[in-house]
Amino acid sequence: MSRPLVFMMGKSPAILPTDRRYARNHMWASPADGLVRVGLSAYAVRLLGDVHHLDWAVEPGAEVAAGGQIGYVEASKATSDLYSPLTGRIAQINPEVLAQPGLMNTNLYDRGWLLAFHADAAGLLSPEQYLAHLEAAWPLAQRLLKGQLGRQPQDNL
Repeated sequence: MSRPLVFMMGKSPAILPTDRRYARNHMWASPADGLVRVGLSAYAVRLLGDVHHLDWAVEPGAEVAAGGQIGYVEASKATSDLYSPLTGRIAQINPEVLAQPGLMNTNLYDRGWLLAFHADAAGLLSPEQYLAHLEAAWPLAQRLLKGQLGRQPQDNL
């Protein structure tokens, strides 16, 4: 494998392996065993914080469209819906990460994959394109994060 790319989120590096494709919704896709495995990028996991729960709205065999809701994730900093990065049929859900969601915190590009699809990942971003996407979106993300961090609990009422 070639040297990964690194996106700096302030002082925190988000590692981007160059042997896979990326979606704008911060998921990676990689061919494996005749399927395409997908998972959350390091950028997504850093924004979410420590992942501690995962739930799926789909099952193996389901046909999904890119952008369709497939589940949600709960983490220390945020809860977020998950949307499919690909159009295709779900072949399998990673039982290991479902039982141990923390694998996404420690092993997100290997054992921490989420789903495997019968799909084509060719339309996703190259690592270099994804890095450029992160660089372009980072100023807005920082403003949003600072706005959320500056709110007081009563502001949520």
